[in-house]
Amino acid sequence: MSIGQSIAKQILLGGLTQFLVSFRGLIIMPIIVKTAGDSTFGTYVLLSSVVVFLSGISSFGTNYAFRRELPAADTSHQRRALLIPSLTFRIASTAIFSILLYFGAQHLLVLTEESMPFSPGYLILWLLGLTAQETATDYYRYTSRFGTFNLLTIGQIYIHIGATIGVVLWRHELSLDMLLLLHGGSLLILALPTLLFGILRETGVSKPIYHLPKFWRDTSLGLPLTGEFIIDFLVAFGDRYLIGLFLSAAAVGQYQASYALAGLLVFFPKLLGTILPPTLCRLWDENKPQQAEKLVSHALRLFLVLAIPFCVGALIVGPSILATLTTREIAYSGRWALALIALAMLFYGIVIILSSVTFVTRQTSVIFAANLIAMVMNLGLNLALISSFPTITIPAAVSIAAYASAAAYALIKVRPSFQISFPWPSLIRSLFATLIMTVGLVWCNYMPGSVETTDIISLTVTIAGAIGSYFAVFLLIGGLQASDITLLAGLFRRQSK
Repeated sequence: MSIGQSIAKQILLGGLTQFLVSFRGLIIMPIIVKTAGDSTFGTYVLLSSVVVFLSGISSFGTNYAFRRELPAADTSHQRRALLIPSLTFRIASTAIFSILLYFGAQHLLVLTEESMPFSPGYLILWLLGLTAQETATDYYRYTSRFGTFNLLTIGQIYIHIGATIGVVLWRHELSLDMLLLLHGGSLLILALPTLLFGILRETGVSKPIYHLPKFWRDTSLGLPLTGEFIIDFLVAFGDRYLIGLFLSAAAVGQYQASYALAGLLVFFPKLLGTILPPTLCRLWDENKPQQAEKLVSHALRLFLVLAIPFCVGALIVGPSILATLTTREIAYSGRWALALIALAMLFYGIVIILSSVTFVTRQTSVIFAANLIAMVMNLGLNLALISSFPTITIPAAVSIAAYASAAAYALIKVRPSFQISFPWPSLIRSLFATLIMTVGLVWCNYMPGSVETTDIISLTVTIAGAIGSYFAVFLLIGGLQASDITLLAGLFRRQSK
């Protein structure tokens, strides 16, 4: 296989992985809503956020050195020295969290006044699955073996989706416990054997050795990333809890439905967030900052070119898509929230890209501070407004202010040490192509915030036509540059050698 063919394969696999990650929620969401109801879906979202939170903080920053130094580790001894201390610490913290979940899980929904029963053991299973999955995917990601990384991620998604559909087809009850079991089991079934018989067999197992001065120094760099995760979590899920507190679990489900659809926008930044750090680490460590800066600038430009038409499409055809996936009632309640969240995701995507920069340049406190600003704005404004305006449109609007503030702060702080340029002519071309696309949608009788049809065939044709018209106009007016192709190739050149 030639280098070009290898690069194209990696681009395809990486894009497909993030595409499936983003669309997994859209596949699972209508199944749950239409078979178990929006209240069960809302409760499932709240419980899942608790498990994700505990998994996200379980390393407490001790995995920073593992991730940051693994791309340069060439021998099994070096990789083992990075893996074992981090993995041992995380196993211990996960065990403690599992005990807390077992004895305290039934109190998790007390603030939302939910009484829907569930088994704590399934939450523990999910937490263990996340620990195994994230350790395995991190190892293959930072050793630049994206084929295995993509296989683990895609495999877990296929198992989860297939198992959920299978339960429904066999007419078993899709209860809350079943939802928790399916998610936790789908994580463990691939990740645990990979960790035990793939990674540990490759690196070997040894007694963890902690060089305390270096350990605490590395942890001090990783703690801001844990703090960043905590704050990012509060920004992303704190509004769900406030919705559950002031409105209902059904409202949480309605809001999450809009969020799942609008969240498709960040699949490209998340793809970049997966493949950028190892490449940027190499460039930065080899004293090639200009190449790293150029790579990030073009990545940001490509994202904005995709984000602009997406936000407009969410406003015009988004409610009809939401009605097709769920119900007209959910689509009506979230018709404005969907477009507002899409705009918030534009700013969130910028934060994701800048987070890769701060990881490589060891400015981890920047993203922590940016997300702290977002959290304060998100929770503060929601607390002040939701009780007076009981609608899910309010937290959607608040999310724009929160993520826009975070993106602005991060960009201001990063640019003195890492130059990022914005090619404004390209963005103007994107706006013009979006305008043409909008005219076409209005001509087809699609209006902002309206549910025009739930006919999946006509809706699919309309969406395909809108996407085609946007890119046709964008290409005709010179929107695509040779540097865009160079960017995508450069991201994977290290892996293809």
